Amino acid sequence: MLLDSATIDGHTRAFAQALEEQRYADAGREMRRVSGRRSAQILTEAPRIALLPFFRTVGWERTGNVAAHLPREFLVSLLDAMPDDDAGSLLANMPPTDIAHIVRLLPDARAETLLQQFDAEFREEVGALVRHPEGTAGAEMSPYYLAVNRSLSVAQAVEAVRQAPPDIERGTYVFLLDDAQRLAGVISMRDLMLSDSARPLREVMQADVIAARTDDPATEAARRMRTRRLKLLPIVDAEDRLQGVMTINEAMDLLAHEIADGMVALNAASADESFFTPPSQAVRKRLPWMAANIFLNLGAVVVISSFEATLVQVAILAAFLPMITDMGGNVGIQALSVSIRSMALGEVRLRDFWRALRKELIIGICNGIALGLLFTVVAWFMEGNMVLGLVAGTALAVNVLVAGVVGGTIPFLIKRLGKDPAMMTGPILTTITDITGVTIYLGLATLFLAGLLGG
Repeated sequence: MLLDSATIDGHTRAFAQALEEQRYADAGREMRRVSGRRSAQILTEAPRIALLPFFRTVGWERTGNVAAHLPREFLVSLLDAMPDDDAGSLLANMPPTDIAHIVRLLPDARAETLLQQFDAEFREEVGALVRHPEGTAGAEMSPYYLAVNRSLSVAQAVEAVRQAPPDIERGTYVFLLDDAQRLAGVISMRDLMLSDSARPLREVMQADVIAARTDDPATEAARRMRTRRLKLLPIVDAEDRLQGVMTINEAMDLLAHEIADGMVALNAASADESFFTPPSQAVRKRLPWMAANIFLNLGAVVVISSFEATLVQVAILAAFLPMITDMGGNVGIQALSVSIRSMALGEVRLRDFWRALRKELIIGICNGIALGLLFTVVAWFMEGNMVLGLVAGTALAVNVLVAGVVGGTIPFLIKRLGKDPAMMTGPILTTITDITGVTIYLGLATLFLAGLLGG
């Protein structure tokens, strides 16, 4: 059967409708023709009461594969509502890496109860992953990979590949180990199949292997895979012993989440919050940032209050304040987004700070002059006062310059301090641009107060 877009959409709708009507056998048949990610999306939108009967009807092996694509907080809430036997069966049919992530979110007693339902070998595989801190390459690796001793011949390695279990990450590379289980080389499956079967592996292997350590940041390992165009990345411990592999699918997910988390962090929100986060937890995640912003914004309040006499005499000045501060924030966010994106993609390093500064100075001067002149004309046309137009336009131009420079360079400084630029730069940027814009605008207004009153 040809599964084109229209056909797949039809199966998707049929799956969702069958699940809604609690026709579980029909839903299971339709799910076979729908991708795991799309099936997971349908499950999140289905009535909760239908999920457990559906899982039992379809079977834990199939539902475990789909459950691996469910949002983690949604899956945790689902497991909380399921009996221990069912919850354990669902988890046992998920990949070990996904199980490890879920186990970290469960209460210790509940996690231990569910893990006890696994066989000893599988429980040890999951436990080894759980021991690695969240966010490290070790926490994101798969324990299933092809590895043989480098002393074997090509023919022996090919036979080992043929006898490997079906859940092994096959089809790309075979990793070669020395007698101490240290990673010694790698050979692609293609080169292995084309090599003389009698030759030793040590003569045809690639000795220089790109790898990551278990304690390396997972996103750094994922970027290494992207830049090197690798399908699998070996993960080794401090003694170079092979512990697992990062797959290209996992790397893509990590980089996609990094971009999404960065966009959330730009607005001072928590990357840990999702649509399925309970309101009580969401309040605890959001409220501290909002409270901190009150104190950050007090700087602008202090500046404005210090120019109270000027504002009393020329009340129209207050009308243009939001334009100046808001424009500075918009320009700063533009520059900030470009810098953080470039950092995330590995296009720039900390040593590129001065290049970024020069670039933003040039852009800021050009944009500042253009926007300042435009705002001067607008303010003059609205109020008929050229001095007011020049004051507002100059303040806007300078604030645009400052905002661009701060937004484009401060991520480098925060990165140098070892902090997350996306999480910290947004609030700092808005505070600086607000204070700068208000100070320049009202300072110039005070300096040229006579001209404003005379206009």
